[in-house]
Amino acid sequence: MAQVSRRTFLQTSLALAGLGLAACSQAAAPVASTAPAKPAAGSVAASPAAPPSAPAKVPIKFGWTMLTANQLIVPLALEAGYFDKHGINLALSYTQSSTTAVPALLAGEFDAATMGGSACVGAEAGGADLVMVTGHVNQAMLRVMAMPDIKGIDDLRGKTVAVTSVGTTDYWGWRAIIGKYGWKDDDLKFLAAKDVAGQVSVLQRGDAQAIAVGPPNDVLAERVGAHRILDTATMGIPSQQNGITLSRKLLASKRPAIVNVVKAAIEGIHRWKTDPAFSKSVIAKYLKESDQRFIDVGYEAYVDVYPKVPYPSREGLTEIVKQVTIDNPKAQGLTYEQLTDTSLVKELEDSGFIAQVYGS
Repeated sequence: MAQVSRRTFLQTSLALAGLGLAACSQAAAPVASTAPAKPAAGSVAASPAAPPSAPAKVPIKFGWTMLTANQLIVPLALEAGYFDKHGINLALSYTQSSTTAVPALLAGEFDAATMGGSACVGAEAGGADLVMVTGHVNQAMLRVMAMPDIKGIDDLRGKTVAVTSVGTTDYWGWRAIIGKYGWKDDDLKFLAAKDVAGQVSVLQRGDAQAIAVGPPNDVLAERVGAHRILDTATMGIPSQQNGITLSRKLLASKRPAIVNVVKAAIEGIHRWKTDPAFSKSVIAKYLKESDQRFIDVGYEAYVDVYPKVPYPSREGLTEIVKQVTIDNPKAQGLTYEQLTDTSLVKELEDSGFIAQVYGS
């Protein structure tokens, strides 16, 4: 794979993303009498009417976009039966990265998806009307893994790092690191590796000197001899890493169902915080891992990070807008209000639903 500068890599990827986006673009029933009906002469009394059937569940197509533990709140809620409980027939599908999920949302292939705030900012900057309705991880949560010859973060200046693709959470994590350390734009070169498995493979071959991955995928890098040189969770960087995202049009047409989706997600967060064994079983199933260290790292990394009241982060999205604007001036001036719809979480907070979930 050819090494390219961050600027060249970004321009090429944005052009491709632009092509993808361009391609998408009861009256009340009468009340029954309480008096028994008098049968007509010569008629046979009818059998008692069968009880009404339960209302049909609302179908919702939902995507998750990265093979990492911080994407597993919706899968956990599905496994726990919370969507069924709230009248949602959830069809859950995995799609590789938010760069494919955004066009899929715009084309109606998904109703909603879990993705990073940077995807929402990029879509809004491109004229698409996507909003985040929940925030599940509201800070930078990436672990920088490098091979043994790289001793510290400064050793990476002038080197190559592997990212999944431009515009995804790990790419913007590197952008935050560049800004935090005062590096120049061309102090890092990027290779697109498609997914975490690709990143680890590139690292092992020596085609890249480091990767930034969400836990527990740092354990995968450890298996090929890498070690951690930086944990962005210790840097205090606000960043909207992921949450439930959908179009305003879909939200307007299916708001009651989306409120119920958010209810299920809130119950999923509570289950993660209070039931380690069940949460770890979900990690094992959806990330297809039996290694106990991998599973434990994935659980522990987020147990205190997932918020009880999952509003998208104003600070986190403001930081993402700043980063995206450097390379895409159309993002400049995007506001928290344009990028979010917080009314669903507020409704559930004000109604006492969240307090009820947590028993307070």
